[in-house]
Amino acid sequence: MFERAVYRHPDRVALVADGVRWTLRGLDRASTQLSRELRVHGAGTGVPVVCAMTRSVRAVIAQLAVGKVGAVHVPVDPAAPRARVAVVLHTGHPSLLVTDADHLAAQADIVLPADGRPATPAGPAVAPPPRNATGPAYILHTSGSTGRPKGVVVGHSSVVNLYQELAARMFPSDGASRRVAHGLPFSFDAAWNPLLWLVGGHEVHLVPEEIRTDPEQYVGFVRTHRIAVVEAVPTFLDAMVAAGLLDGDHRPEHLLMGGEAVGEPLWSRLRATTGLTATNLYGPTECTVFTTSCRLSDRELPAIGRPIGNTGVAVVDADLRPVPAGEPGELLVSGACLALAYHDLPELTAARFVTTGRRAYRTGDRCRLAPDGNVEWLGRLDDQVKIRGHRVEPGEIEHALRALTGVRQAAVRAHGDGATTRLAAYVVLDQGCGPDTAADIRGRLAAGLPDHLVPAEVVPLAALPLDAHGKVDRSALAPPGRAMANPRSATGGEPLSPAQEVVAELFRTLLGVGTVDAHSDFTALGGHSLTAAALADQLRGRGARCSLRDVLRLRTVARLAELVPVPTERSTAL
Repeated sequence: MFERAVYRHPDRVALVADGVRWTLRGLDRASTQLSRELRVHGAGTGVPVVCAMTRSVRAVIAQLAVGKVGAVHVPVDPAAPRARVAVVLHTGHPSLLVTDADHLAAQADIVLPADGRPATPAGPAVAPPPRNATGPAYILHTSGSTGRPKGVVVGHSSVVNLYQELAARMFPSDGASRRVAHGLPFSFDAAWNPLLWLVGGHEVHLVPEEIRTDPEQYVGFVRTHRIAVVEAVPTFLDAMVAAGLLDGDHRPEHLLMGGEAVGEPLWSRLRATTGLTATNLYGPTECTVFTTSCRLSDRELPAIGRPIGNTGVAVVDADLRPVPAGEPGELLVSGACLALAYHDLPELTAARFVTTGRRAYRTGDRCRLAPDGNVEWLGRLDDQVKIRGHRVEPGEIEHALRALTGVRQAAVRAHGDGATTRLAAYVVLDQGCGPDTAADIRGRLAAGLPDHLVPAEVVPLAALPLDAHGKVDRSALAPPGRAMANPRSATGGEPLSPAQEVVAELFRTLLGVGTVDAHSDFTALGGHSLTAAALADQLRGRGARCSLRDVLRLRTVARLAELVPVPTERSTAL
């Protein structure tokens, strides 16, 4: 499909990244060069190629090159802990590693230079691989309850079906090229959507890393580049709207959102905006990015919508029998969107991909079918949660906690909703372990888990609460009243200065924590890029010269308070 686009519009700008405008012809040549080098290193049909790429044009070139040799694209964030990268690297046997990250160069098969154009190996041109529509196109890793991420294997035919549905539902009918923002992580399955817009002849603008996580800067990027299409998780999109996305002399034509539930206020705000098309997308990784869609203009209240083409959905009971409309049950998905399997996990594949007349996937999502034919999402049937759009299995974190020296038992629970959702870890420590052990747990977890899997707070308990069956009673794990991950904040500390009190109150409001002192650390309390952007905005409103980068760099109440101007009292003569 990409090469057909190159043939039709070779000189059309396809990607704008790092200040360079890449045509379809330019991307084709660069990805062909890399595909030849991949072949020399043994890449071919079905061979996993791990792409640990920084956020640049090189990531797109690598993704296209892997497809050109019929190999399997396996993305991984090079900034992830090395232990995590090692797990993904051993997804297939054999597998290749392509990277542009310096710290991974020594173990890589191919290291891409700054311009993304490797030296073409000597020898004749490489013949294209045989067509294999039923074979794997990519493997994406999601959180796994066994303590290791599980690889979801998605086939070429599913990606083609996704492209056809995206083109039919989202591409403008006038056939003109639109500017599309790519602000999604490459290790996120939704990152395929911008690539498919590119294949469809549209101009994709790669949002730099330092901008894509800052709502205000992202809004500025949209205006500067006159972006027409933006896709983001609802929580971040809500922050962009608050930062003025729909104001000013330019606003997007189409907003796409998915990855988590949409709240009614955002739904109503977008529906009320004239000249804007907004679409809610739903789809587990096992169902190729999105499975159902709902135009906000078609419905007053939030819904995940109706199935896309060549896809079926049903709401069923525990025995996989359909329930009446309006009754809650588990959402079952079938059709062309389904992944092939979990990599090297046959038992899990058999448990989640079932046969009920046709092959179907048990989503674990609690839904109901509304009278108008739309599916409404009601929550999860298990402990799985979404943290800033990332799927999180608490069991994976609990497994990592129990592997730490000094931790005898562990349980993890999510508290809050949307942007305020935070993970708390409850641990029973070995005898002789004190507060220092609890305080050190987050740092030790961060060495092996990505940020969204590291609990915001660690709470030591004498024993985990149990239910009548002897199982951990997670409902009894109350939200922590104070930041136990930072013992100094629990001691009260010295009185806060006026500027520190301003920052401390913002910590309490944005993070939903109790006791905060001068040493409280924003990140340790569960702050992330989205809440950090909100904190920076609030501090600027109080006269501070503060950016998102300042919040993530300074972090503590005391250091951030140094940016807050303290008003001087003016005496008045009587």
